[in-house]
Amino acid sequence: MVKLSVALTALMVLAAVGNAQTPAWKFQWKTGQVLTYKVEHTTSATEVLEGKKSVTTSKLNNSKRWQVLEVDAAGMATLQLSLTALRIQNTTPTGEVMLFDSANLEGSNPQMREQLTKYVDEPLVTLKVNSRGKVIEVKECKFGSAGRFESEPPFLVILPEQAGQKEWERNYAITLEPPHGTGEKFEAVQKYAIQAANEKAARIAWTTTLKSPPETANDQIPLLQMQPEGQVIFNHQTGMVEIGRLTVDKEVKGHQGEGSSYRFQSVYTEEYAANK
Repeated sequence: MVKLSVALTALMVLAAVGNAQTPAWKFQWKTGQVLTYKVEHTTSATEVLEGKKSVTTSKLNNSKRWQVLEVDAAGMATLQLSLTALRIQNTTPTGEVMLFDSANLEGSNPQMREQLTKYVDEPLVTLKVNSRGKVIEVKECKFGSAGRFESEPPFLVILPEQAGQKEWERNYAITLEPPHGTGEKFEAVQKYAIQAANEKAARIAWTTTLKSPPETANDQIPLLQMQPEGQVIFNHQTGMVEIGRLTVDKEVKGHQGEGSSYRFQSVYTEEYAANK
């Protein structure tokens, strides 16, 4: 936790640095390169129905390993993702705790162990990603929906197209896959801004907005978690994200009648870990 706190502080410290001329930033891939990121993700869903409150929480920790399989002449990379460690702890409204820990399989929930063990130390996703961090092609996806990479960039941020841009936008579609939906699409926009920069790195922040949210409160609930505010520190000397943080704190009222409410809160942190 100390290391994570120091890394999060770095997101704020850079803000004190004066704005510098924005270079033509890009991700710099090298064939054979391995990038490892430590992830921590906590969520809380609070629902109020007929005056009674229920809370469901989760905490996820994992280690992402991205291997650069090849890089073409245009700087586009083929990347392969695997998880070298995975820990998930879910707490139900009744207080029941369900745990999976790849480092302690014997102490893990049997059902979770059966479902999740196969996703550790195995290639899960192979992507073709351009130098701005945008996924051009999903070559293979063994976990989750391939369509999620349209709304969830693999390195959190999409860089500007041109040098000198301090603000830019990304238009894309959010697809509600099962169990949240049946493939419905919602147009969204992320607005980026460079908050500060120096000769080494920049602090980039963004917000997410639905262009046409569902009319009914109940239909809005699955989309809450897909509207994060984010910020990263991008090292433009090495061409990589050093640390990123996404947060969500959104509430819908009246989804199940008068007095009802649903609130979703999330904090996601991803930090680069030097390979050993």
